Amino acid sequence: MGDRNVRRDVRTHARANAWDDATLEYARAVAVMQARSPEDPTSWVAQAARHLACPRGTWFFLPWVRMYLWYLERILRAIVVEHGGPRDWTLPFWASDEAGSSAALPAAFAALALPDGAPNPLRRPDGERASCLNAGRCLPDAVTSPARALAACTFAPGFGGDPWVPSDGSDTPPPGLLEAQPYATVAAALGGEAALDPVFPLHLANIDRLWQVWLARGEGRANPAQFDWTDRAFHFHDADGRRRSLTCGQVGDLANLDYRYAGVPAPAPAETVLCAGADLGPVACGGFREQIAGGEGIDLGPEPRQVSLCSGRNGHRADAGTSRVYLCVEDAEGEGIPGSVWEVRIEGGDGAAAVGTIALAGAPGRARRFVFDVTDAVAIAGAEPTVISFYPALPPGFLLEPAPTARVGRVMLMRG
Repeated sequence: MGDRNVRRDVRTHARANAWDDATLEYARAVAVMQARSPEDPTSWVAQAARHLACPRGTWFFLPWVRMYLWYLERILRAIVVEHGGPRDWTLPFWASDEAGSSAALPAAFAALALPDGAPNPLRRPDGERASCLNAGRCLPDAVTSPARALAACTFAPGFGGDPWVPSDGSDTPPPGLLEAQPYATVAAALGGEAALDPVFPLHLANIDRLWQVWLARGEGRANPAQFDWTDRAFHFHDADGRRRSLTCGQVGDLANLDYRYAGVPAPAPAETVLCAGADLGPVACGGFREQIAGGEGIDLGPEPRQVSLCSGRNGHRADAGTSRVYLCVEDAEGEGIPGSVWEVRIEGGDGAAAVGTIALAGAPGRARRFVFDVTDAVAIAGAEPTVISFYPALPPGFLLEPAPTARVGRVMLMRG
């Protein structure tokens, strides 16, 4: 692995100074891409638009992001080399989930100018990026933490997304845990049109890194072995503008690519046996056994809101040791306003437990569905949790008015 390009945390490049060689080379390459015509597939605008095709809510999400980043890095590296930079230049990652100041925007992305006084192509003005990020304010753990995703033991439908893909495009499957948080939550916090933000590829690189971190944890964690996943190909434009493709199986193993992440060990070889139904769960296998509680829809806004649950005929109590309990947040729609992020909590007689975060700052008018395994949270809240709460995940004053709003169609506790 010594001859492989190494992607490093953007902060390791410049501990005492906003600018270091790698970040400065990135800024200059971004400026070149920004100056290209939107019709050029290697332009900044075209690459941002390409991200709109990302297969959200499916188990193809993570390999698609990896392919997208790999080709984007090749475009950027070609520009770096053309201008005299190193041939082993790599895209840094922004580990916003790490302790300390990592949850703040890297300083180079808020600077008004490059070291030579030229305008900084990495900066987005207030309004196009959350002003509090430009001011150096840190994002909260409810937005950046990947802990729930990394704790998952299976790729699908937990960590990486649901194998089920709607044939008519009328519905969006629930996101995988890593997509839900921190991918979507940080993107929502960045502001409108996050894909145009030069820090966004560094955020995607961190999501890609976390996939490797998850695999390196072992204990049975592995990528899908089904042909439906391994053989699925996606198409992108390379640095020369030509259209090329990779498969999920190819990019699922970094040994097939030319980079690695600093500080992340290579995962141990996984023993995968292809069998019917592998990696599937209750979301993908035809639904849940029964509804054990439900609540009506609710409007979300800048203040915490609660939904009271009404018990089903069998009450809330799950079969101890034999079933799991899932919280389904159905028909969730936002208005596309940046910062539309809410932390979801289960509350009962014995206390409250946070179970996940929903982000609704994407395309307005499209209903989303979120599914959380809340078995442990139900045990914390008590045998019969009575309330589902939605708390704004970003602190007051983080975003400009108008405050984000959204609506949840209904919530249900289901036995799986």
